[in-house]
Amino acid sequence: MENENTAKGLIGSAAKTVWEKYLWPELKQIGIGLANMFKMGPGIINRSGRIDFTYFLIVIGLTAFGLITHYSASYENKSQLIFALAGIVMMLAIAHLKTDAYKEFSALFLCICVILLLIVLTRGEYNGTRRRLVFFQPSEVAKVAFIMYLAYLLDKYKKTRTKTSQFAVFFSFTLCFVALLLLESHLSGAILFFCIGYSMMWYAGLSKKGFIIITAMIVAGVLLIVWQPRILDLIPGFKDYQISRIEIWKKILGNRELTLIERRDAARQSLQSLYGIGSGGIFGVGFGNSGQKVSNLAEKANDFIFAVLAEEGGFIASIFMLILFGALTVRGFKIALNSKTYFGSLLALGVSTQMALQVLINVGVATSLLPNTGISLPFFSGGGTSLIFSLASMGLVLGVSKESNNTKTEVKKNAEG
Repeated sequence: MENENTAKGLIGSAAKTVWEKYLWPELKQIGIGLANMFKMGPGIINRSGRIDFTYFLIVIGLTAFGLITHYSASYENKSQLIFALAGIVMMLAIAHLKTDAYKEFSALFLCICVILLLIVLTRGEYNGTRRRLVFFQPSEVAKVAFIMYLAYLLDKYKKTRTKTSQFAVFFSFTLCFVALLLLESHLSGAILFFCIGYSMMWYAGLSKKGFIIITAMIVAGVLLIVWQPRILDLIPGFKDYQISRIEIWKKILGNRELTLIERRDAARQSLQSLYGIGSGGIFGVGFGNSGQKVSNLAEKANDFIFAVLAEEGGFIASIFMLILFGALTVRGFKIALNSKTYFGSLLALGVSTQMALQVLINVGVATSLLPNTGISLPFFSGGGTSLIFSLASMGLVLGVSKESNNTKTEVKKNAEG
């Protein structure tokens, strides 16, 4: 009885600390942030400095490449072009805001996204998932909000933190988003959110002991799931088709025989993607000449658009695309390292990591190096929400680069003076 009371006391004390130290101050920050933004007025705009033009050109190049590929995959590009133009306008607008504005708005932005994610759970299912709200996917918006707010939190508590306790708090914060995405049956989104949060905490230098323990648990869990996928039946939120995809992936990767039913159903998308990529060869079959997109590949303009690109453009086009994304990631990391603020550095690192992970997961799924799970290829896959907010996140990185260049200019002027 005494031990039980002691345990309850410890839990109550921990909950009180979390509420007083983290939750209540951040709830107040929503109102404070709004008030500060109104006070800033025109001062919210960063009128000096310049954006990283190399990064901007890479983004425009990827957007153009994506529009061409999407048109070939779907023969419909009018709406995608409108979304791209809207996204570029938003990117440039965000890039010209001071990074302090990102901080002030991050709490309210995150709160709005959480409400939208909760509303999605009340909606009916679409293709076995609950991801859409009217005409857009809140999870795409939430990725940007999550990165902004986590960067803000890590920056805010960098001087007063106890690394172990803050690791526990921020890790729990990340898991809350993972849980929301799992309830939507959005497994790939949950994995992406987890990896983003985990990476940003690593960049921030939180508890090494915590990272070692959690990483060991993740590796053990992944190995267990690969060895026995049906163990996921014990976890609420996982659906039978998701477990089946892991079993199919193991067969494809191990070059084991698939049944006729599996070929026609669970393995169909993965197999058709591999056929398309394989038939592309070095130089591809030519723009618009993909055979798989005509009838065999169901998600040809979305999750499996890489297969269309690889078939029509071959190995050359595929490598060119990966080089562009690699250049975007490296340039993003360079902008992060050159940032004069801790917040700006974490923000650019978070966005760059998210972009790199999303590309790796999408291409990994298309090539069957990873189990089939629905995740879009940034700038290429269809969907207005994904394209607009991918470009918006690029605006955040450009904003960090603009402020860094502004600082360098001021330092140079002062030195000359």
